[in-house]
Amino acid sequence: MPETHVHLRVHLVWSTRHRRPWLDPEWRVRLFAVASGAAERCRARLICAGGVRDHVHLYVELPPTRTLAELVNALKAGTARWIQESFPHRAGFAWQHGYAAFSVAQDEENRLLDYIRHQEVSHRERDFTGEYLSLLEHHGIAYDLRDVLD
Repeated sequence: MPETHVHLRVHLVWSTRHRRPWLDPEWRVRLFAVASGAAERCRARLICAGGVRDHVHLYVELPPTRTLAELVNALKAGTARWIQESFPHRAGFAWQHGYAAFSVAQDEENRLLDYIRHQEVSHRERDFTGEYLSLLEHHGIAYDLRDVLD
């Protein structure tokens, strides 16, 4: 087979360091535009983004030439730098060290898109920690509660 055919879509989730509420709603759309640009530089595509004051959800399509870790590092570094440079009062901004990544089946895509787009509604009833642990459990990912969040 002379061509490579890939359909790699991943739901990414990570929080601000110590879950500080630093992602202001007034500029969150611009943050997602910066994330989209960082993804494009990695030849990836940001399909959908959402979040609240202390975390983000990104739905991305990876190219066959990048690893997930490379893409996440580029996304986190680029967006953190933009926040630090754009908002002097956020000069100490940082993302949590780790992240969660979940593969997405095509028949689950519409549900995921709706979920990401309505983060503000979801978080009226559940905080990030509860959401994160629920996602890990839903996807069958074992974790140690002492190490899962920083």
